[in-house]
Amino acid sequence: MELMLPNLGDMEFELRNFGDMDQFPPDLFQHIKVFAVSGGSPFSLFSFVRRFYNLERLEVSHFDFKHVVPCKGGAGTLPPIRNLKLVSARNLKHIWRKDSELDHILSNLQTLTVHNCDDWVNIRGFSSSLQNLTNLNVSLCRMMTNLFTPSVLKNLVQLTTIKVADCTEMTEIVGDEGDCHQTIVVSKLKCLQLLNLKSLTSFCPGYYNFEFPCLEELVVERCPSLKIFSEGVLSTPQLQRIKQSRFPEKCSWTSDLNTTIQQLYTGK
Repeated sequence: MELMLPNLGDMEFELRNFGDMDQFPPDLFQHIKVFAVSGGSPFSLFSFVRRFYNLERLEVSHFDFKHVVPCKGGAGTLPPIRNLKLVSARNLKHIWRKDSELDHILSNLQTLTVHNCDDWVNIRGFSSSLQNLTNLNVSLCRMMTNLFTPSVLKNLVQLTTIKVADCTEMTEIVGDEGDCHQTIVVSKLKCLQLLNLKSLTSFCPGYYNFEFPCLEELVVERCPSLKIFSEGVLSTPQLQRIKQSRFPEKCSWTSDLNTTIQQLYTGK
């Protein structure tokens, strides 16, 4: 087991060593801000995380969340984690239950990163817990067909950055709930990156009206099936170009967002 001194501000070790941690006094962990753990069960994880009073970033990889832990003791006993990274997790859908420990962590999150979690379908049911989320990064989630519904997106009021990459089955970012012609204002979104999404046909397939008053950067790279951004009315007053590649940078713009996408990907 590798244990770094608390004043270094981070710590990383395998979960199987949790049993050995009882030999250390609880105040040993009070200054640690970054904790990365790989492999094991959430039963041990959440009880141990309570020791990190000032924990800001939690990185969890190779966990099975099938037997999610019901919350005991309330949210006040958990640290105010602002950055959560989930890598190669199984049965991830179970963690979004309202009575789970992780649901109480979500309310303080500013950055959520989900990587290589094949059975994660989309963000549903827990969006009200993510009212402080500013950065969302999703990659290599192979069963995901859309990221969220219009009602979920409306609840993410602090969101400034969305990055979606290498999700092979994703056909749209925002799914269609059937309640068309409503206006969705994504008030703080500044950056949207859509990278290597081979099945993506649109940002949203329904006739929703989208307003992006702060959107300044849109990157669309290796999305060969893209036909249109959205069927409804679009407002993007700050957007002046679409980046087709980042390295080297290649940009295009023709009058508006939908027209530019159509010319780039359908030749119309």
